[in-house]
Amino acid sequence: MLAILKKLDIVKLFLFAILIRLMLMPFFFHPDIKTYNYQSSFLKEGVFNIYIYLIDNREKLTLKEEFVYFPLTYFFLGGYQILSTPFLGNNFSDWLSDGSAGAIDKVGVFRYLFILKIPYLIFDLAIPFLLIKLFNDFKLKRQVFILWLFNPFSLGLIYIFSNVDIIPLFFSLISLLLFINKRIILSGLFLGLAASFKAYPLIFVPFMFIFLGNTKERLKFVTIIVSTVLLCILFFWSNEFIHSALISSLTTRIAFPNIPIGFGESLMVGIISLLILFLTGLINKNVSKVWDYLLAALLLIFSTIHYHIQWLLWIMPFVVIFHILKPRLNKLLWSWLFLAFLIPLLYNDKSMTISLFSAISSLYNLLPTPFLVVGRLYDPYLMQGLIHSIMFSLAIVIIWLSIRPTKQ
Repeated sequence: MLAILKKLDIVKLFLFAILIRLMLMPFFFHPDIKTYNYQSSFLKEGVFNIYIYLIDNREKLTLKEEFVYFPLTYFFLGGYQILSTPFLGNNFSDWLSDGSAGAIDKVGVFRYLFILKIPYLIFDLAIPFLLIKLFNDFKLKRQVFILWLFNPFSLGLIYIFSNVDIIPLFFSLISLLLFINKRIILSGLFLGLAASFKAYPLIFVPFMFIFLGNTKERLKFVTIIVSTVLLCILFFWSNEFIHSALISSLTTRIAFPNIPIGFGESLMVGIISLLILFLTGLINKNVSKVWDYLLAALLLIFSTIHYHIQWLLWIMPFVVIFHILKPRLNKLLWSWLFLAFLIPLLYNDKSMTISLFSAISSLYNLLPTPFLVVGRLYDPYLMQGLIHSIMFSLAIVIIWLSIRPTKQ
């Protein structure tokens, strides 16, 4: 690793990037980090099937949300808590289980947040080492490395919003690298592992499928992904797992946007958009790369659904790749990303804005949210819809410019 940093002449920049992250880690609090770590803490008490446990014991639990992630997230976070217990201290479990608003003021919260985010730091810093493998040119390697380290969007998503999605993203990128190098079985294995943390990497499967050479390769690729995911979820299969993680409103949100056509029937905008993209890829014989379609799929998804801001981390590596490879699209793509970040800040949800600072002082919760401020001037829901419409328009233009057939 050090040899690569020296070769790229970015040792000092890398250390500075680490320093920025270390400064962000203890001071920003999003409630998700407490919720999924509280749920994962039951591993050290011997709970194997967290899905059934949370449903059966809901009445006596202080945080009553269902566990919406797939099993590997539970075991990874729970295992990490077991290893880090000596550093978290004796009062950590009390803090996790405290569902009151005053819990954020307890002594030790900075230490808890810092330690809980260490795995995110490791995966985050590993990603640029993966991204540089997509490029042969030394100058481009350096650019992509620096852009990942210092773009504010990734920093905010990982360390301010406490985004556990960094873990499946890491394995998804390994899968993409293996896929490009024609190592289909290993690529499918790592994509299956990624999806066993959270289902979203399965979005990539049909668009990677396009670039496989023959039916045998396609069958092999899909089989290894499905087998890996099934192996990881098999022992958790139950009504509780199905409703908490497999078909929860978060997992199935892609089907929510629809156009009513009468008699209770609707056209699903997200599904239609992705199907058009997939069929275009099958027919289109131009020189587009696999990441063109992965970016396009994510652009369509976020442009047609009500999303959590944390999910935007899924698209960040592809934005960075495009910034380097297709600079003519930079203004459009970064404009889209800015708007995509702006919409969640207008949600009627303190955890998107002011309460992120509550670890520093709970007094921040007394400030009005952007939703309330904007509401004095304009309907914030209409504003969100307007911004989302602009996003969709930008997405269509970006996709058309990036994958349109080339003239022979």
